[in-house]
Amino acid sequence: MKHNSDVPGQLALFAIAPTEIRTTVHDPYWDEVVAPEHPQPEERWNPADFGEVPHKLENDGQLSIFYDDSQEPPDPDDYKNLDDYHRAWAEWEILVRAQVTSSTKKVAPEHNTHWVEKYWVNRNNNRYWYFRYCWMLGRKKKRIHLGSVDSIIAKRKKADVEVWIGDGLAPVEIEKLIRQQRSPQSPMPNI
Repeated sequence: MKHNSDVPGQLALFAIAPTEIRTTVHDPYWDEVVAPEHPQPEERWNPADFGEVPHKLENDGQLSIFYDDSQEPPDPDDYKNLDDYHRAWAEWEILVRAQVTSSTKKVAPEHNTHWVEKYWVNRNNNRYWYFRYCWMLGRKKKRIHLGSVDSIIAKRKKADVEVWIGDGLAPVEIEKLIRQQRSPQSPMPNI
């Protein structure tokens, strides 16, 4: 044991060097900084905007605590095979289609880097529908017009692009193939 303790006559296990005592510094600038005001929860989200949550009815007419999921799309796990699921999905789409008033497809699907979408242009209060091939280049969405949804040629182009996407071609390759379809196959000979 060592006898290098601050207290006379007390033994110390380690020789600890004295440390300096830090004093706090007051900076008046931080007293002037004001935190930004955050909106109250009532201002950001109002449950009344979403309507009443539907609950299941029991046999005696009493509402249960469970959510009524009869309007939800079918879940594949609830069916024994894929054909039953597809039938249930088709029936559900027929019921719900009348309720949908706008396109429910996302502008840029999160997990896809390229896709085909249907879009419309408004001319003289008429909507004209078209197909286009879209892909993401970094954070920018690029597009190529394929044609009118009523055109057989555009439907074929759409089908070709969907096959190319399924085959795993890169967006650059698909863009090149679409542009080759647009250009004439062989130039007209000069006479």
